Amino acid sequence: MYLLDQYRGTTLSCRYAVPSRLAPAESRTRLEKTVKVAVVETIMKHPMLQVGMIDATSKTPVWIQLQSLDLTQHIEWFYIGVDDDVELTVQKTFRVQLDDRFPDLAIKQPGWKITVLRQGNAPIMEVLLTWNHPHFDGAGAKVFHEDFLEMLNNAESGVTERTGQDSDILRLPQAPPLLPTPIESLLGLPLDLRYLAKVLWEEFRPRLLNWDVSQAAWCPIRSSPYKTQFRAFSVDNASLRAILSLCRQNKTTITGLLNGLALVAFSSHLDSTVAPAFQSSTIVDHRRNLPPAPPDAPWVRSDRAVGNYVTQLPHRFDRELVARIRSKLPADASEGRDLSADVRRELWAVSAQNRLEIVRKLEAGLRNDLVGVFKYVTDWQRTMRDMAKKTRQFS
Repeated sequence: MYLLDQYRGTTLSCRYAVPSRLAPAESRTRLEKTVKVAVVETIMKHPMLQVGMIDATSKTPVWIQLQSLDLTQHIEWFYIGVDDDVELTVQKTFRVQLDDRFPDLAIKQPGWKITVLRQGNAPIMEVLLTWNHPHFDGAGAKVFHEDFLEMLNNAESGVTERTGQDSDILRLPQAPPLLPTPIESLLGLPLDLRYLAKVLWEEFRPRLLNWDVSQAAWCPIRSSPYKTQFRAFSVDNASLRAILSLCRQNKTTITGLLNGLALVAFSSHLDSTVAPAFQSSTIVDHRRNLPPAPPDAPWVRSDRAVGNYVTQLPHRFDRELVARIRSKLPADASEGRDLSADVRRELWAVSAQNRLEIVRKLEAGLRNDLVGVFKYVTDWQRTMRDMAKKTRQFS
């Protein structure tokens, strides 16, 4: 997808508290050094952060061991002016990095970097991790941030194996890196004949025989221009606790609720003749299904692996359900209006169903999983190019 310009950067941002002794402007150099040491320790714990890629345009690209990393290509500091709006600057940086391209893959450089944003003597710093998805998934990015935080605290307390990293060139181990093994190489991914036939039919059926009205025909796939539509919102702690409590009362989760809210929003903003039904998807982490990590794995536990272990679970909202929701929505779908009791009941019901589908997927483990079909793909670039010509599946 990256080579076809269908996908560029992925970013996960976290906000960190800066210790008081490192907050003053005169301590900037010490803070930057502490961050560098923590990044290096995190790199050494996760070999996927150490490798480059060769033969990227071929049908079988491979990872390549590198002798060193230039840390200036992976750590960038951005100091915000005292009169500038921090939140707007973070959002602007976020947008730029999502749409930015990584250096030419032929340079043989790992496809990830962090950008640290800080304003004056502020007791916080924003750290944006941006990466090329072949290296790892969103759960891997979460592990990166968690381990980075641990390494920052270790460096701050002096409990670290690498107290000095003065050079910007990090020499990597000479021994071949032990990379997390792809899940399809670790475990069997059993496919029932009925499931496989269904997937193949949906993939190869003629367009004239595609009567699935839940697909997003109203939003055709456009390959250019590549521009992310970015929106930012926040939820305070008190509101989040209240939402979580309501989710538990209604036998669902935040994930189930988000899919439900999207359904209600699309139902209210799109006409039934354009979109009579919908599909959404939940990304599921397969790390729970991995065998124990190898004894010499620096990441120690399988759930701490920085790699790609995600799959996709579709949710279908049929014509009858969507029509029922629309019948209970007000004619004036203006923003800021509270949902009626009838719509809320539909929302919680569909959110609970979403959670139930996720639970069933987790209980099924690796059986009838989309990743199991990947072994039949011989040319990913051609496959992704063909998919871009089809009707968009998810709303």
